[in-house]
Amino acid sequence: MLSKIIYILINLAIMPKTSTNVRNRVNKLHLPKTKSLFPLYEVISNSIHAIDEAKEKGIIKGNGEIKINILRIGKDKVFKEISNTDDYPIDSFEIIDNGIGLNEDNYNSFQEFDSEYKLEIGGKGIGRLVCLKAFSKLVIKSNYLDKSIYKTRSFELKKTVEGYSNYKEDLSIDKETGTNVILKSYESPYKENVPKSITEVSREIIKHFQLYFIQDKQPNIIIKNQDETFISLTTVFNNEFKSKILSDIFTIADEDFNVYISKSYSAQSHKVNYCANERTVKSEGLAKHLVDLKYSILDSKRNENFYYQVFVVSDLLDDSVNDARTSFNFPDKSDNEDDVQSELTEEVTLSKIRRNTIVCIEKLLLETLSVIRTEKVERYKPIIDNKYPNYANLFKYKKEKIERLPVGLNENELDIRLYEIEAEWRKDIKQEGTDLLEKKKDITELKDYKKLYEKYVSNLNEVGKSDLARYVVHRRSVIDLLERLIELNDNEKFENEDIVHSLFFPIRETGNSIFSEKQNLWLLDERLTFNKFLASDKLFKQIDDLGSDSKERMDLIIKKEEVFDKAVLFSENRIPFQSFTIVEFKRPERNDYVYGDPKKDPIAQVRRYIRETIDGETKKKGKAIQASLNTPFYCYIIADITSTLKYVLEEESFINTPDGLGYFRVYDTNNYKAYIEVLPFNKVLKDSKERNKVLFERLNLPN
Repeated sequence: MLSKIIYILINLAIMPKTSTNVRNRVNKLHLPKTKSLFPLYEVISNSIHAIDEAKEKGIIKGNGEIKINILRIGKDKVFKEISNTDDYPIDSFEIIDNGIGLNEDNYNSFQEFDSEYKLEIGGKGIGRLVCLKAFSKLVIKSNYLDKSIYKTRSFELKKTVEGYSNYKEDLSIDKETGTNVILKSYESPYKENVPKSITEVSREIIKHFQLYFIQDKQPNIIIKNQDETFISLTTVFNNEFKSKILSDIFTIADEDFNVYISKSYSAQSHKVNYCANERTVKSEGLAKHLVDLKYSILDSKRNENFYYQVFVVSDLLDDSVNDARTSFNFPDKSDNEDDVQSELTEEVTLSKIRRNTIVCIEKLLLETLSVIRTEKVERYKPIIDNKYPNYANLFKYKKEKIERLPVGLNENELDIRLYEIEAEWRKDIKQEGTDLLEKKKDITELKDYKKLYEKYVSNLNEVGKSDLARYVVHRRSVIDLLERLIELNDNEKFENEDIVHSLFFPIRETGNSIFSEKQNLWLLDERLTFNKFLASDKLFKQIDDLGSDSKERMDLIIKKEEVFDKAVLFSENRIPFQSFTIVEFKRPERNDYVYGDPKKDPIAQVRRYIRETIDGETKKKGKAIQASLNTPFYCYIIADITSTLKYVLEEESFINTPDGLGYFRVYDTNNYKAYIEVLPFNKVLKDSKERNKVLFERLNLPN
């Protein structure tokens, strides 16, 4: 009895003690629910360190061994008799190793939270707190050597203030070292997020500790189900992960970073893993940084798809991992934030590490990426040839940029990306021109200058070709749009005349506020593109160059300094202005015209517009501007020839155009000289297609 009391007192005296409120520490610790296997990783990591220490001291030989038993809700006997063990949720894990055990040094460290005992190998002294975050308790039993005597100690760790309980210590019957840890009973929300399948758990462990496997430093790890099925993690790695491991190295601020690339046939994406102490700390998708690595890659030999897994390792990463081993204690700036100024400093940031890693990946995977990029360009080229020929020269001058476009872009997305590439190219050419002018001042070698000049001119010519192609594509698009606008819309109605009007020329704009590329008067006549003054849908009294007080409006008036016939074209007399062009738009298929009605007779409207123009007076730069009675007017009424409009035209003695689609008449009166032509929308469409046919054919655009 006395000996028993003495033994109890001794055990009480050596019961683990801590000044830390364990429950409070656990509650404050952040562990995302998606990291449900992190506690298991912590215990496995401790086992690996214990095995390494045992090997160093010669206690064990070989690589050591770790056994992991999956414990589900139910009895072992039941699981041995069923075939769907993986359908049952995982409740606990039992991890058994043959490492050094909890000897005095390890035991003393275990009692102290935030212990620095394992600092050199990445230990933060809080791994057991991470375990308690996800599990109800830890049950620990360990055999160790104490001066050549095998001893055993066991205890539990719970989420209480004290933490430790049920401590026992005794001589060991087993003549070997090692530790048995049970992660007992998952807590919510972690139990809902842990994988069920033994195979999946195995793969996740390998991915987390893959560097050990890549470098062949792993112990023999066996994971077993309650139905007695088991998996060797080394076998899984060799079958699913191991291939030709690629490696490279880069340096930042005198710190070396090793990059390893392996293949995974079970992963869900290409990833780069930033590691500390042979474990993944931060993982990122590669597609964000290498657009070509968005999809899996086919292994033709195995006829299986795989994803690349990249691992970045360095002493700096080992030293910089945070307490929970979920991130690093240095700036995690975005690539945009980590600017040029930062590049000139010795500061290590994740963005710097990332950029250098990407460079290594591109070098190591050059052959694979080249194949992917070639295939991608081949898919995009027909779209560019047929849809966006204005970008064709990018294949010659900026092919590497096209190769780095994301895969799977639709036509509109491709257009935007190509535009960005071309804009950058134009900027570079402009800079070349500026640099060339500067070099001319102090150039010493004419030959060198000539070479630079020829390169600049060549690039400039290519930009010109691109602009011309773009203009042709623009015309094709405008014609297509006009064709749609003059058809019935989804509501079985024709588009409003304002919408059609805007396609030719923006409504309520003047030539002073519009660039020539915003109007499409070439649909009517190529010569209408070049003009001195434009006024659209304006009250006459609002047109600066016309002095009229009339509140009437015309759809479009164009005052030109060049007339259309040769006799006047070469005239040096520019005041008064030599010609005017008036354009009037009507809604497609309008059929309510009334002869003689000032509001419903388009011929009467145009003739009134002519009189208003002739009668108007104003000053420009101090000089009077006016139209004479002999100034020719070229008038276009864009309207479909409906029955009511045909009646008006017949009453005005209009005659058919040679193709029979339109009507025209010449007015040669004492009050004005005018040519008025009525063009239905289908004639405008037909004529514009014919005039541009040869351009469309040269660019392989559909006509």
